Amino acid sequence: MLTIAEEQIQAVDAFLTRLDKLHSMPMVALRVMELTQDPEFEMADVADCLEHDPALAASVLRLVNSSYYGLTQRVTSLQHAIAYLGRRSLRLTVLSFGLVKTLVHGAPAQFHQAYWKRSLTMAAAARKITRLTDIRQVDAETAFSAGLLADLGMLVMAQLETEKYVDLSEEPDHMIQLIEQENRIMGFDHRTVSQRLLTTWKLPPELIEAVANHHTYLPAASPLSQVLLAANLLAEVLWMPGSPYMQPLQLVLGNQFGMDVDDLITLAVESKEAVNKSMEIFDVQLEGQIDLEAIEQQAREQYELAALDTAADLDCVEAFADTL
Repeated sequence: MLTIAEEQIQAVDAFLTRLDKLHSMPMVALRVMELTQDPEFEMADVADCLEHDPALAASVLRLVNSSYYGLTQRVTSLQHAIAYLGRRSLRLTVLSFGLVKTLVHGAPAQFHQAYWKRSLTMAAAARKITRLTDIRQVDAETAFSAGLLADLGMLVMAQLETEKYVDLSEEPDHMIQLIEQENRIMGFDHRTVSQRLLTTWKLPPELIEAVANHHTYLPAASPLSQVLLAANLLAEVLWMPGSPYMQPLQLVLGNQFGMDVDDLITLAVESKEAVNKSMEIFDVQLEGQIDLEAIEQQAREQYELAALDTAADLDCVEAFADTL
C-alpha cells in the first residue's frame, strides 16, 4: 500500500478536520453500513434508517429500477428494493451514493464534469475487467465502488482549497503529473486524502488498499488493486485521444490479466456502454464522446510496435513503476 510519512498523515488529518466543519458526516449512510454488518439484519430497520435521508432512499430506488437490473415491474417500496439488492449490493450502493453524493455537494460546478467523467469510467471499467477476466478473488460490485471512491480526495481538495486546487486539477495528465503537482503545491496528493478518509469511515481494508494504489504499478499487489489500476489507465485512454498511457494499459492488462489487444477493445466498447448506464443511475450528464474507432486504431498500432520490441515493453513497465 502507499507508504505515508507520519508528518504527511498529520497534515492530511488536520486538513480533513476542516471537512467536518464544512459537511456533516453522512450519518444515515454510515448507520446503514453499521446495521448491515450483521448478515441477519432486519430489512425494516434499514428501510426506516434510509427514510431519514430522502435523497439516498431515492438513489437506492433509482438504481433498482434502472436498466442495469432490467426489472419488468417498477419497485416502489424501500423494503422490496433492499430485499432485491441483497446485503452486499445494498452496502455498496449506500457506500457509493451516500458517501460520494455527500462530498459532491458543494464542490465547484466546473469540477463536477471532470470528477464524474473519471469516476464513472473507473467504476464501470473496474466492474467490466472483473467480469471479462473472471477474477474470482474480486467481487464486481466491490470493484465498481472502488472505482467510484478512488478520487474522493480530489473532491475534498477542490472544496477546501477551491482557488488553489481547481486550476491544478485541470492538469491533463492525471496519472503522473497531477500527483506531482498536488504534492508540490498541497504537500500531499489525492490518493493520501482518499486513503485517510476511507480509513476514518472504517471501510474494508482491501478497498482502501486499492484506492491508495490506483496510480501505482505493483506486480504483487492485491487483485482488486490491479483491477483499479487498469481501470484508472483505461479512463485515461478513453477520454484522452492519443493518450501516452495506451502502452502501460496494454502491459498491465497483459501481464496481470492475460488480456490481448482484442480483449482491450472489447473492454473499451463494454466500458463505454456501462458508463452510459451509470450516467442514468447517478443522474449525471457527461460532456464529450468516447471515440472507439480512434482507440482501436491506437491500440492495434501500439500492439504491433510492442511486438517488435519486447525490451521496450520491459523498459516501459519499469519506468511506469518507478515514476508512480
